[in-house]
Amino acid sequence: MPGMSVPTRRESAALLLSLQPPIWHLRHSRAVAEAAGWLALHAVSNGRSVDRHLVEAAALLHDVDKLDAVKPETAGMAHGDGSADWLARRGYAELGPAIVGHPVTRLADGDWFARWIDSASPEALIVSYSDKRAGQRLESMADRFASWERRYPPARRAEHTRGTWTAETLQEVRERAGEIERRTCALAGVTAEDVARLAWTSPAFAAARSAMGAR
Repeated sequence: MPGMSVPTRRESAALLLSLQPPIWHLRHSRAVAEAAGWLALHAVSNGRSVDRHLVEAAALLHDVDKLDAVKPETAGMAHGDGSADWLARRGYAELGPAIVGHPVTRLADGDWFARWIDSASPEALIVSYSDKRAGQRLESMADRFASWERRYPPARRAEHTRGTWTAETLQEVRERAGEIERRTCALAGVTAEDVARLAWTSPAFAAARSAMGAR
């Protein structure tokens, strides 16, 4: 059974819908949530202790701080921290630790990564990795990074500039993401090429819309 502060699949879908996400956001959130659901299922089958309900809810709601309905309440917070804080204030504090480590931009901070990777729960690893495998659809991490490189092009100077990574930093980020991939796939007992989507979000959103329409 889900924990007391972990929303069900339908509740997670209803909460996201209530924020009126644009279609691109909904597609990304569903892709991440279904990849995470698949990995969590395989991790449990691999004999690992993983809260599947928490993984699915955290993955579906990991980016709520990017939504216009949430931004006024999370202004000034780092991405991921904002989602965790907003959800905590609505009774879902258990989701936060699985969400805060997902932004790829955090991987540019070697000290942060060293602390996070040593303490990350199985649920946090799965959510972080799933975000690195899903844009609008499930894709390889190489393809996902190609998209990020267009958004954070390598800086020509040795130091950081706002919105850019140096080529050296980009290589470090790739290596750290690779470590997340290795650990998560080992957790689930799969290879990166095996990863697929667990098709749970369509019925969850259908149930959420039905419940919302019945009010």
